[in-house]
Amino acid sequence: MSKLFLSIFFTLCVAVSFSQSFKRQKMDSFLNRLVEKDKSMGSLAISKHGKVIYSKAVGFASMKEGEKIQASEKTKYRIGSITKMFTGVIIMQLVEEKKLSLGETLEKHFPGIPNAAKITVGNLLNHRSGIHNLTGDTA
Repeated sequence: MSKLFLSIFFTLCVAVSFSQSFKRQKMDSFLNRLVEKDKSMGSLAISKHGKVIYSKAVGFASMKEGEKIQASEKTKYRIGSITKMFTGVIIMQLVEEKKLSLGETLEKHFPGIPNAAKITVGNLLNHRSGIHNLTGDTA
C-alpha cells in the first residue's frame, strides 16, 4: 500500500509541477486529506524555473514518547534508501539532457564535501564515493 501511495503521490507532484498553472488550494486540500487519514508526514516543495512556488509541511518532525514536534518547511528527515530510485532517474535525465555528466566531480556543486574534487556523480550512483553511510549508524 505504501509503495502505491508513494508512486501516486510522486506522479501527482510531477504532474502538478509541469502543469500550466499551479492550484495551491487543490494541493492544500490533498495534503490535508492525507493528514486527516494519517497517511502522510513530510515536507513538499515545488519549484518552477528555480523559484519555489509551493511549500508545505504536514505531520510531525518527531514523535518521541511524550513529545510531538510539528514538522516545518525546515525539518530535516532521515529518508535513507527510499529516494535512491527517484534520485537515480533524475540524475540520468540530467545526463541525457547534457546538464550533468557521470564523470563530473562534486566540487562544482558541493565544494564543502571532503574529497569533492575526487568524487564523481557516477561514484555516488555506484555507492563508491567513500562518503559516510548514514543508514549504517545505530543512532
